[in-house]
Amino acid sequence: MKRAFGLPQPSAAASVIWLRRVLGVAAALALVAICLEYGFERPPLPVSLLVAVQLFAAGVFVLALAAAVVTAPRKGAALRRRWYDILLILGCLLVLGAEVAVHGEPLAQASSLYVSTLQVALLARFAIGAVRFNLRLARGRLSPGGLMALSFLVVIIVGGLLLALPKATAPELRHEEGDYFYKRLLNCMFTSVSATCVTGLTVYDTGKDFTRFGQIVIVVLIQVGGLGTMIFGGMFGILAGRQLSLRESLALRDATSHQTLGEVRKMVVFVMVCTFGCELVGAALLYPMWKAEVGPATERIFYSLFHAVAAFCNAGFALPRDNLVPYRGAWQVYASIMPLIVIGGLGFPVLFDLYRALRSRLARSSGSGATDALVVPRSRVRGRSHPLSLHTKLVLVSTAVLIVGGALGLFLFESRDWRGERRLPPEVAARMPPAMVDLPPAARAAAALFQSVTPRTAGFNVVGLDPGSFSTAGAFLTMLLMFIGGSPAGTAGGVKTVSVATLFLGAYAVLRGRTNVEGFRRTIPLAAVRRAGMVVALLFTFICLMTLLLCVTERGESLLEIQFELVSACGTVGLSTGLTTRLTVAGRFLIMLAMFVGRVGPVTLLVALTGRASPARYDYPEEQPVIG
Repeated sequence: MKRAFGLPQPSAAASVIWLRRVLGVAAALALVAICLEYGFERPPLPVSLLVAVQLFAAGVFVLALAAAVVTAPRKGAALRRRWYDILLILGCLLVLGAEVAVHGEPLAQASSLYVSTLQVALLARFAIGAVRFNLRLARGRLSPGGLMALSFLVVIIVGGLLLALPKATAPELRHEEGDYFYKRLLNCMFTSVSATCVTGLTVYDTGKDFTRFGQIVIVVLIQVGGLGTMIFGGMFGILAGRQLSLRESLALRDATSHQTLGEVRKMVVFVMVCTFGCELVGAALLYPMWKAEVGPATERIFYSLFHAVAAFCNAGFALPRDNLVPYRGAWQVYASIMPLIVIGGLGFPVLFDLYRALRSRLARSSGSGATDALVVPRSRVRGRSHPLSLHTKLVLVSTAVLIVGGALGLFLFESRDWRGERRLPPEVAARMPPAMVDLPPAARAAAALFQSVTPRTAGFNVVGLDPGSFSTAGAFLTMLLMFIGGSPAGTAGGVKTVSVATLFLGAYAVLRGRTNVEGFRRTIPLAAVRRAGMVVALLFTFICLMTLLLCVTERGESLLEIQFELVSACGTVGLSTGLTTRLTVAGRFLIMLAMFVGRVGPVTLLVALTGRASPARYDYPEEQPVIG
């Protein structure tokens, strides 16, 4: 009919694009329907209507998938690229077949098992589409820094809204109305910022004030915030068998801080395998630590997974009310939590470099040239072993120095010989967490080692950190460790160990009268030294400015507590002296901003706000100022 009247005939590609747009709208409506169904005690709309919306979205999804496969020139390749979509559909059909055999009319009855399976499939497909859309944004003109800041902001807003749902919080909180409702919304946004920025500062008790649904949202935010949406997008692209474009590879290279563009695909695979492998091993080690009062086996499994993810992602969230203080004597705290913090804080480039060096040396010692997809070429394995990069050496040495030096300092500062007796009324001391100074030497040494590792930047604690339990010298040393933080391209925050090591080598070169900055028989470019100085100067200036603002908003609080809280937020650590729960509304907004800047990075955020650099095409006359 359209051809007869001279109207253009719609192409198959245009129909597929139209179906994708309808699918996007239907998926958004289905997500809203699921939130309305499970987020409220009494859904505001009939459950049958909400289920119908979800079934409509599933139908559009199947039509869009079928149209994409039918119109593809190579249908076999199209099916292989969408294997996860086919797997989700087959799972739903399998449950549907079981429901037909049992009930006869599952669509009319809409049984809980079938609807739950459908909802899980819709949520999984929505998550896959969201992270792949974030990866496709890398093809545009948005800078990597702007894309990173925008993706974190979107995740924070979505997470905060999910945590604000009535069923995400405890019954005594969900019924608050009026001003209390807006306060709860602010506190949920605060928790979302803290989880996404892998910090750990909380105004609500994670184990008490949030339901299991809210705790699952928090641990998902921690995982997404720890790895970043770009890495998840690259993972789904690789699993689908799709080749990454040049701009996507460049964005993933920036996200993983990997130098070689051709190895970005291997790096993404390594990041995912290393992350989930370490978290599963850590969870298995933690499982025996939880006592019977925690609950049945399913509760202890969730506890183990929650704390393993929080430890590897360097987020200080804990389900026990007093963090890990009740488990101070458990060996799992030191054999699982502490290694996860260190491994996550080393950074993925260092772990990848260590992996390649270890595999090449093992292959060389065994006399076999066997390699795999993540290892160096065969010719290099047969020759000398894979050398560690300068970055890896700087990270390992600086990490070891900070951990050992911090542990020795805390062991000394928190001893009775240095600090003296803790003079508190017995009734006050009974209500406070145990102090490090009250522990015997062996337990104090273990606690000092843990408290030296956790500012890098995990946020767990096994002793009290309030002014009555922690000395001023110990608090200041902890702030220095939090300010330095972990290593680049990992899950930790702070100015990073490599920045401090580079500045130290630069100062050492100046004292020796050397023109070049050198380390491990390598010359460090002056551009890297300037960038390290800019990172440290920007974060230090930001902390000074925010400290001044918090001194205005938090009147009556001590400068030490304000400074400790702010450095913890900027370093995405999560250690607190107890000030977080006493913050004013303005103070909570300032701490939220500090956590966001600390996770994104002051340099990245500044570049995202100012746009691309425009180098000058001229030079001014040189004149030497007086220095020192």
